[in-house]
Amino acid sequence: MEEIEPIMQEIEDKKEKWISRISLWVSIILTTIVVYWYYNNNPPDSPAVVKMRMFFKEYNRDVMTFIDLPRDEMIEFAYKKKHPFYLKYVKATEVEKADLRALIHISTDYTPNQYWFNLFFAWVIFFTTFWFIGLMVEACIVLMRRSSEARIKKYKLEKEQAEKEQ
Repeated sequence: MEEIEPIMQEIEDKKEKWISRISLWVSIILTTIVVYWYYNNNPPDSPAVVKMRMFFKEYNRDVMTFIDLPRDEMIEFAYKKKHPFYLKYVKATEVEKADLRALIHISTDYTPNQYWFNLFFAWVIFFTTFWFIGLMVEACIVLMRRSSEARIKKYKLEKEQAEKEQ
């Protein structure tokens, strides 16, 4: 007995189109929810922080030199430059200094619109991920439907042949 392949035309194309549309829209909605959640938990920098980060970017060499100086030289440097950041850094606690140091190191190539670019590309990455997963699920559903149709046809054909033999 030869193996029977499922016939592509017999498969309901409308159901596959609906599954495809649902997959796309679920991906868009999930992506938007995830990016909105990220936006709420990590709001953009305040104007003061943006201004400080732009200062760190513009005067990167001076700021890096300043944070590596010993305490006495740091105080002297701060009073010589007379910028509020230097004076604030000298008077800050160790925890605040660690936070400022981290902010300085991530601000060397900072741009004010960086947050929005990151948010947009996060949306793109999550969308492609969810959509890919949706396409894989869609493909599994189509394969399972075709396989079950082939088994049903094979069973019916065997049943008909068995009836003819009797």
